[in-house]
Amino acid sequence: MCKIVLSPKQQEIANYINGPLLVTASAGSGKTRVLTERIANLTKHTRRRILAITFTNKACEEIKNRLQQKDYEMLEQVLVSTFHGFCTQVLESHVSAMNWRTMPQIFRDEDIRQVVASAICDSLNLREKYLSLDNKGRNQMVSSSIEVISQIKREVILEDELEEKVANSDHIEIYRHYCDYMDSLHAIDFDDLLLDAYKLFLYNPKIASLYRREFEYICVDEAQDMNKAQYQLLRILTGNEHRNIMLVGDAKQSIYAFNGSSSRFMQKDFVRDYSPVKVMNLQENYRSAKSILNYAGLIMHDAPVEEFVKLQGVCQELTYENPCMEAQGVVGSINTMLQAEHIKDVEGHLTYADFSVLARNKFVLSKIEDELIKAGIPYHYKNTNGNPMFTSTSANIFNLAMMIRLNEMDNLHLSQLKKLMGITEAESIENLAKATDKDFYKLILDSVNTLNPDGSNFRPTLKKIASYIKEQSQNTQLDPQEWLVAYDDFKEINNHWTKYASSVTVPNLAAFRNAMTLGQTTTIKSEDSVSLATVHTMKGQQSIIVFLVGMDEGTFPDYRAVKSGVKSTEMQQERNNLYVAVTRAQRHLYISYPQKRLMPWGDWSERNRSSLLPKSI
Repeated sequence: MCKIVLSPKQQEIANYINGPLLVTASAGSGKTRVLTERIANLTKHTRRRILAITFTNKACEEIKNRLQQKDYEMLEQVLVSTFHGFCTQVLESHVSAMNWRTMPQIFRDEDIRQVVASAICDSLNLREKYLSLDNKGRNQMVSSSIEVISQIKREVILEDELEEKVANSDHIEIYRHYCDYMDSLHAIDFDDLLLDAYKLFLYNPKIASLYRREFEYICVDEAQDMNKAQYQLLRILTGNEHRNIMLVGDAKQSIYAFNGSSSRFMQKDFVRDYSPVKVMNLQENYRSAKSILNYAGLIMHDAPVEEFVKLQGVCQELTYENPCMEAQGVVGSINTMLQAEHIKDVEGHLTYADFSVLARNKFVLSKIEDELIKAGIPYHYKNTNGNPMFTSTSANIFNLAMMIRLNEMDNLHLSQLKKLMGITEAESIENLAKATDKDFYKLILDSVNTLNPDGSNFRPTLKKIASYIKEQSQNTQLDPQEWLVAYDDFKEINNHWTKYASSVTVPNLAAFRNAMTLGQTTTIKSEDSVSLATVHTMKGQQSIIVFLVGMDEGTFPDYRAVKSGVKSTEMQQERNNLYVAVTRAQRHLYISYPQKRLMPWGDWSERNRSSLLPKSI
């Protein structure tokens, strides 16, 4: 068993047993370690289960790994999950209570766009306007409709409350058409997972009571990122009698307001509803060097921290003529540091994986990417969405066919599959198999059609397809590159199944497909390459050397926040974004911006230093 040494403050939190607890924990304060230690301690005080909720699959993996290092069997007593993952498990266990025949299929974002476009066309009031727009206008209308639908669900507005709480009748109409369309496809979206789980507990108090008895303790990490639906789910799950709930978070790192999240659920609503006897503060910092912490303190004036890293480190601001020269400067610095015998306050030689380049938006990183390619430096983009994307046509045929096989009402993916295969007249997988002139595609469709619901023949099916690819790799029916890419894709599908099957007691093909959509089956790889990331995808992670690029006004802060005003919620979110970005750095932090940018219409625009940056360092 691993012996972890905690500070006195950390130990006090780990030893806290009964009653509501709020922990405010600043960046780098070791909150994941404390959370893990408290969970391990709680297992000694109860025979019932413990529920640990966090916000990303990567964070789940980290907590699970730490618990397993302490005691491999501990996860039998502890459920570690995201909100969406927990809600999926709840709904899968109570399909009949939801009046479903089977668990609905969770649709991906790109599928939702198609459904919303169809729902708009079903609306008498909106159809004419939609059809009169060009493609850009239609896309904007779909995006705004998606936000309306999502907001109604995030605000936990039930069907009989729509007229009372939603003022715009068009919004109500598009919402209802969308819900009807999704019902006809036997599908749900990510917001539905939370809302449906909430409704399950609301309309079935005995089921909610079952979960209260099952979980004696609930711990929520990154609680500053909760939205109303997530908080209301916790409220109805705990009821009035369940008080053993712990929230851990940092209001300064609340950066998801665009998704309806707010630190007020942690800071105000939780305090009001649960009356925690203690509010504990973790202000220690075990991550960043002194110069970086001092800089973070200038961004957030109310962010006092106790420094535990005694190294001074490096924190510099740099100015470049344009984004190309900024990218050249960053990549040149990476090359120099990689070749150096010694770097200030860094132990040993640096590797590619020790570097991260951060920006507010992904487009800012395009010039960095170009320079890394020129320099032959390996890189990867940080991505929080684990939903797999396949390159080969054959793997996409398999994936779409599997969704149709599992959900006979899924006409959306049937249409996508027909389009992918170039077949117009077919209403089933069997018809498509008969209509295709490619033997490989026929094999795939026939194989999918014979899959057992429990997945018992899933691995043999993949093995059969892989063997066929090896045998037919010289077949000119497909491009040689397609065979190669297909082999890799089916190997990846097998990896997804392996991870899923090892995490459940009773495998189920429909649950596996939903787990893929939720990103739960993706293996998080440690790559020896430079990380390119937006601030949001770097959340909860760290790097020895960080370059924060594109720090010009209108880029970071985002131009929309600038328009909203200095004291707006949007601008505070941008300040939080900057604080999160800065506190990802452990030893060196380099902040830069270009003095001019080339605009899409061909003119150069003079740029100013970001107003979020401290006046002096």
